[in-house]
Amino acid sequence: MPHCLFQLFLSFYLLISTVALAVSAQQQVVLGSTDPDLVYLPSLCNVSNTGCFSAWQIYFDFPSIDGTPVIVTSTTGPIPQDGNAVPQLFLTFRASTLYLRTSPLSNATVNFSLTADPSGVTITKQINTNISQLIIADNLPESQTTTLGVTFLQGVSSTRFDVESITLNVTDSR
Repeated sequence: MPHCLFQLFLSFYLLISTVALAVSAQQQVVLGSTDPDLVYLPSLCNVSNTGCFSAWQIYFDFPSIDGTPVIVTSTTGPIPQDGNAVPQLFLTFRASTLYLRTSPLSNATVNFSLTADPSGVTITKQINTNISQLIIADNLPESQTTTLGVTFLQGVSSTRFDVESITLNVTDSR
């Protein structure tokens, strides 16, 4: 009888462990560069509005790193028509990992900042997108809301910063 009880307990334990793993499985959420959750400053113009001036421009059928055409949002820096405002990108999220994919033509240096709330911990790093076309932030506190801020840094020569997509690893809490 004790052997049967042990097998029953073990089966129950394995079932609960499997359910717990399935409940907290990771999934990836991909946000394209024109996703409404991405906040661009100055504001990103509506694609159909030809009279709109913004430091951020949208390019269609742009060749990605793997050669397939994608939509890319791009900036070459402040423009007078937009008040010379420094281009910035923001996203607020909860995830354990963030991947920001740029394009093969991206060559600007940006300030890449992450701030976790409510802890207030902030990490900022200058990144040359000519060297790194995939910016990765790992081991983020998924229990806290994190804000990504990317600020274009004007260089001596003309550069551009492209956003192809942002991918988040999130816990699937089904």
